[in-house]
Amino acid sequence: MKQASLLPARDQVAEILRKSIFTGELERGQELTQEKVAEELGTSRMPVREAFQILEREGILTIQKRRAIVQGLTIDDIVDHLEIRAMLEGEAAARANLKGEKFEDIKLALANSERAALSMDVFSYVTANEALHRAIWAASGSSRLENFLNYLWTGVPPHLPALLPKQMDRSISEHQNIVKAICTGTSDEARDNMIYHIRRSIDDLIKHHKDIASDKTTS
Repeated sequence: MKQASLLPARDQVAEILRKSIFTGELERGQELTQEKVAEELGTSRMPVREAFQILEREGILTIQKRRAIVQGLTIDDIVDHLEIRAMLEGEAAARANLKGEKFEDIKLALANSERAALSMDVFSYVTANEALHRAIWAASGSSRLENFLNYLWTGVPPHLPALLPKQMDRSISEHQNIVKAICTGTSDEARDNMIYHIRRSIDDLIKHHKDIASDKTTS
């Protein structure tokens, strides 16, 4: 796992652990202790303890006193999670189109993601990608929908570019289509483009998961 000395918050520690579980670096049945994780990530035990609690609520870990047992993420868990996200984000995109406001925030986030992709800056792209999605949620005008999507965003690693750098080119093209549909198209076009974008990501995740399993079998 990567050092987290600059990212000590519980949510950031949870994201590091979540990604490590997703990629198979931390395997099902593996035991984690607060002390060891805190030492590896360069942080105190408090955010690690709180991160364990977050991941236990998501069903990814089981806590036993000061240690946790990795339960893992099945491919079915991931697909189900992202299918729900696709439906809700599709609705957010449709509502943003109908609302007809806050397009400038959406366009700015898209421009930032395009610049990051051109320079192959994965970290900046991940940040801009999240900003774009959140700008669309905000433009939907529904705080309840925003809250649901915020939970789903943090529940399963949404940052595919960090896992699959080649994802950026495909995502940029899809983001451009989504933004065009929101700003100048119809609500149905906005919804369909967003749903397509997330469901295509599901296909990439499935392939990535199968590749990991294949590598473990042949190694």
